[in-house]
Amino acid sequence: MSPNTDERAGARIAHVRKVRRLTQRELADLSHVSYSTLTKVEQGVLPASPSVIGALARALSVPVTELTGQPYLEELRQDQLDGLINPIREALNIYDLGPDPDVSPRPVEELERHAEKLCAMVRATDIKQVATDLPGLIHEVTTTAHTHPADRTWRLLASTYRTAYDVTTKLGFPDLCMVALDRMEWAAQRASDPLLSGMRQYLRALAY
Repeated sequence: MSPNTDERAGARIAHVRKVRRLTQRELADLSHVSYSTLTKVEQGVLPASPSVIGALARALSVPVTELTGQPYLEELRQDQLDGLINPIREALNIYDLGPDPDVSPRPVEELERHAEKLCAMVRATDIKQVATDLPGLIHEVTTTAHTHPADRTWRLLASTYRTAYDVTTKLGFPDLCMVALDRMEWAAQRASDPLLSGMRQYLRALAY
């Protein structure tokens, strides 16, 4: 991390600690991070290692990203954020409405490639582009799954909901990420895929 990044992380930790009405000593005891380390991290003098950030996040009951910051969020104005999130919200809401007569889905193989590409983009933290592309893909796959119900298409739909979970989590919408997980379970049951259901339970545990 650069010095400025260290300072911002330290300031975030200090802010959340104060919101929780904890002293530095109390947070150090709760997190099992040494008092000396915590004070230096909050001052931006010492970079916080991933293990320290993780311990502090658990003690403060916040996601790690709330302490580390999310660069892609800082680049987005609120109106831009709404423009990305609202189409995802709408796409998650049409899960049980059947095929959309106004949607002409691409072949399943092409949809699968698109879904895999978005997963790779999430890992590369290209969140803004994923959020832009994802609603259209969900609409296409939803129509495909209802028109040609099969384990393969339901599994693909569950995959798109998993990506929606990743995106909404990273953009700071915990309520919507839980909706995405519920949709993932709904599709996993239709795909008769216990692995997807297990993944959903794991992600749900992480979210809480």
